[in-house]
Amino acid sequence: MYLRESYSRDLRIFDEFHKWGWLALLAIVLVVLSQAGGNYPAYMLNLIFINVIIAVGLNLLTGFTGLMSLGHAAFMSIGAYASVILTTKLGISFWLALPLSGAMAGLIGFLVGLPSLRLTGIYLALATMAFEFITDEIILQWPALTGGAGGLSASPPVLGKFPFNSYQRYFFITFTCMAIVLFSTKNLLRADFGRALMAIRDSQTAAEVMGIHPARYKTLSFSLSALYTGLAGGLYAHFILFISPDNFTLLHSIGFIVMIVVGGLGSVAGSVMGAVFLTILPEAITFGKDYLPLALRKAAGLQAAVYGIVLILFVIFEPRGLYGRWVKIKIWWRTFPL
Repeated sequence: MYLRESYSRDLRIFDEFHKWGWLALLAIVLVVLSQAGGNYPAYMLNLIFINVIIAVGLNLLTGFTGLMSLGHAAFMSIGAYASVILTTKLGISFWLALPLSGAMAGLIGFLVGLPSLRLTGIYLALATMAFEFITDEIILQWPALTGGAGGLSASPPVLGKFPFNSYQRYFFITFTCMAIVLFSTKNLLRADFGRALMAIRDSQTAAEVMGIHPARYKTLSFSLSALYTGLAGGLYAHFILFISPDNFTLLHSIGFIVMIVVGGLGSVAGSVMGAVFLTILPEAITFGKDYLPLALRKAAGLQAAVYGIVLILFVIFEPRGLYGRWVKIKIWWRTFPL
């Protein structure tokens, strides 16, 4: 997109400084929309921010490292249950329980990532899917701790005497966490760590020749991806104030995969676009059901079918995702009419 004139410009978060202004303007618009738009826009924005964190974590693993995971809903459930148990049963503050839940998911992600040293492709995907089923079974069979099928109730965060007991107030927590995740990920990817991940993705043999340790970076990638997802799980638990195994199913893991494929693999901006698109899509399906034939309207797997159709269409017609299409539009605009 740009002619790189110096290393310093290549290492910037944004290669043109005016983009910081657009980013600040977007943040102001989001704050105004969440506070003045009512409960529904604030609810949707919170959900989008949580999904953005998950999408960034999964894209770090799949898009930048080249490792497939069908078990990220399990990491989300670990973060959610850990945060709720720490706050309600152990009396730990939400502000400490949230990073601890992310760290716990990251630690388990490190252990789950060890098979990635020998497994790749569909075999790694099946291994992570098995981890998803194991996690669900542990939650169901340990009702004394997790509430079993009945689930657990969470409490809203409190800062001093100020409770974050509404969607408008909770917006500031999810927005801040999302901003931290986005900027930290952008910085990691500009550093040696990110370049090593991409080298492993493109050619593990070539990466080893250059002195990169694939085992170390793969497990670190799994850990960081799980940490982000666990953090999102903790945010989600205190957002909806109730969690159960139904909130973290294999369908959710597949939805996360669709999210990054639709947005654009190997792109932080694509993660954001995919999260926005896939968060709004179920709402669009719900509103659009009234215009469908009765047989389709009552179909139990309508949402899963739509996900499948969307994924197929993007793989066929736009394999680089929404971000890839956006890049093409910018190139066309800048070179028009030539």
